[in-house]
Amino acid sequence: MPAPVVLPPDYYLQHFAEFLLRIEAQYAGLLGPAEWQFIAAYRALSPGAQRQWLRMLSRKGTVFALTDLQYSEISDQRAATMQLLDSGFAARPAQQADLVNWLLKANKRQLTDLLHVGLEQGLLAQLPKKSADKATLQQAVTDANLLQPQWLAQSGDWLALRQTEPLQYLLFLFFGRIETDLSAFTLRDLGVMATGGLRSSAVSAGPEQSAGEPLYLARFLDVATAQAAYAYARLKAQLREALPRKNSLLTLEQLQQWQLDALLWPEPLDDRTVLTREKLCEALGRQAERLHSPELAIDWYLAGGGYPASERLMRLYHKLGRRAELDALLAQMQAEPCCDEEYYLALDFSRRVLKQSRITDTTHLLQQAAVLTLDELWANAPEQGALHYYRQLGFQAEHLENNLWLALFGLLLWPQLFEAADSSIYNEFERRPRDLTTPAFYQRHGAAIETLLALLDDKAAACRYLLAQSTRLYGKVNAIFGWSPELIRPLQALVQAAPAGALAAVLRKMAMDFRRHSSGYPDLMLWRDNRSESGCDGQVQDLQFIEIKAPGDSVRRNQLSRLHSLRELGFAVRLERVKWILDPARVYAVIDVETTGGTAGNDRVTEIGLVKLQYGREITRYSTLINPQRRIPPFISRLTGITDAMVATAPVFADIAADLWQQLQGCIFVAHNARFDYGFIRAEFARCGYQLQLPMLCTVVESRRYFPGLASYSLGNLATHFGIELRQHHRALADAAAAAELLLLINERRAKVGLADTASGPETGPQQSEELTLTATQTQRQ
Repeated sequence: MPAPVVLPPDYYLQHFAEFLLRIEAQYAGLLGPAEWQFIAAYRALSPGAQRQWLRMLSRKGTVFALTDLQYSEISDQRAATMQLLDSGFAARPAQQADLVNWLLKANKRQLTDLLHVGLEQGLLAQLPKKSADKATLQQAVTDANLLQPQWLAQSGDWLALRQTEPLQYLLFLFFGRIETDLSAFTLRDLGVMATGGLRSSAVSAGPEQSAGEPLYLARFLDVATAQAAYAYARLKAQLREALPRKNSLLTLEQLQQWQLDALLWPEPLDDRTVLTREKLCEALGRQAERLHSPELAIDWYLAGGGYPASERLMRLYHKLGRRAELDALLAQMQAEPCCDEEYYLALDFSRRVLKQSRITDTTHLLQQAAVLTLDELWANAPEQGALHYYRQLGFQAEHLENNLWLALFGLLLWPQLFEAADSSIYNEFERRPRDLTTPAFYQRHGAAIETLLALLDDKAAACRYLLAQSTRLYGKVNAIFGWSPELIRPLQALVQAAPAGALAAVLRKMAMDFRRHSSGYPDLMLWRDNRSESGCDGQVQDLQFIEIKAPGDSVRRNQLSRLHSLRELGFAVRLERVKWILDPARVYAVIDVETTGGTAGNDRVTEIGLVKLQYGREITRYSTLINPQRRIPPFISRLTGITDAMVATAPVFADIAADLWQQLQGCIFVAHNARFDYGFIRAEFARCGYQLQLPMLCTVVESRRYFPGLASYSLGNLATHFGIELRQHHRALADAAAAAELLLLINERRAKVGLADTASGPETGPQQSEELTLTATQTQRQ
């Protein structure tokens, strides 16, 4: 195990010096007087003042107690503080934003100190109780109007951070997004974030760069484009701050203010900024819909354009009965779609508006899907169950999903993505070209991209090229695809068996708009072949792609689009719905554990009870006390009856790990509140070097599903309700035996439901079972 990386005390100072040199080398032409003045003023600070300002910058918030800014590398804090105050890099808290930040950050002691000041000044009659929580203390400060600069100064020595505005622009130029610090440099030096290695061209840019260091181009080439992009990045951050949670909602007044402010938004001057504006307008349009202001929503969607704003417009026009506008929009979405999703959505919606179909394309697809019957052993991993099934039929089969297509894209076009002199990777922290989500990537490299796409016409040459690329590049960290040892074989099979021109069509769309064409691909790839190990000769036959949907799963819009587009290109593509069956030969391991507490990572097991079932009857049972190697809390002993004396001579988990591991192999793990028991067993095995991975069934969840309407689903109450013997509740074997009896009742009910479903129709073709109706209805609502 490598020794941990220890950063030097001055790593913040070193990172910032490196950052400023990078900015001057790459973006000198984009800096204005404010930025140059900031750089000069910072460099004029003493090392101690620089260290203190950078320490403040690296911490959350903007207001700090000087007692919290004591670091070994700052030898004279008083002198550093005075210089920061004199130079404008810090100030005493006086602005409203400072005071609000102080209130949010202050701990109970600091709040109490301020309240003591208020008591001395006669601004409050008495202090809150000592047991008062932080929220109560904050309210007391607010009620007494103590959040004033003069009172705050009497409660401690506080410093507010300044000079962050010019820095934010510099950070944006470097990172391409709103950042507040240089934590990326720290993560790089700690080895947490892998950087570099993607650009092959190495040019020395000056004395600050060592020989062999990559020279990265500037993100922006002119001031106007950079400032417009920065303005939209700040707007995006502002909206995120106003909507901190998924269900957050603006007020109508706030939304109207956004609309007024939008009149002053700058014109986006590059593709990425256009995309940011589209997303911003679409988010504000959705806010208007949630506020029941459809006309305002339409204004926002029209202002932003693009997809999914076009989908929202389509639905609003239909809802409001604005048929002429709807027809024009649908025609445009089909004639000039910005992506496959928009095209197929408009096509499907047009058919339903014209009464050619009463159900959605998604529902129709689900109804036509074949049913794949799998053992419930695979309930937590349906794709793996399908792989197992098809491999038994003699197929080569892999669960690669998006990564198959992304790897083909990445390996084929790696030179344009990462090695071209004008590749849009602007620093070593970026692992994907920044222009890939816009048409700019294809516009910049179109001729070279088409040359490589043409290589796919020669299947043998393309296979050799992919093998060479994989060998040369294997393991290089990138944000396009993930590496795996078995990746090259299915890639070569895909190249050999794909219809003529189909792969080039898919990859061309990715190159033109990676964001909208890089996901939604089917789960499984199947094929049969007799190729050699090199994959360059022999034949690949029966290439198929399958999207697997377990009960309750829906078909997402991008998945539907990929299914349609791949099918139109000539691939054999289908969707299969999984149906679980009860295999009477399956072995269930019903387990209960008693523990020293409720947290698997920290607490330990004190007792294990195991009852194994097969063919509807018990086949074996096992139990043992476990020495947790720590004291058992008294309240736990009172609950379970297990004492320190009882476990003193018991085996530790490591003593029984190998035997228990063998007993669990091939079983379905069952427990009452299964996540709890499974979490503890998995954690104990992990401490012994085992990685437990079993399908899991919870008798609480299944009892709620098959016996709805009961007052309680605790094991004790369920045992009473069903007449199950439970004499030593909270002892592991007694609880496991009761849960096993409960599982038999559940399986009896599940088997009856399964027979009813089977009687409703065949296993292939359109299904009308309750399972399908529920799934299709859920998908249609979404």
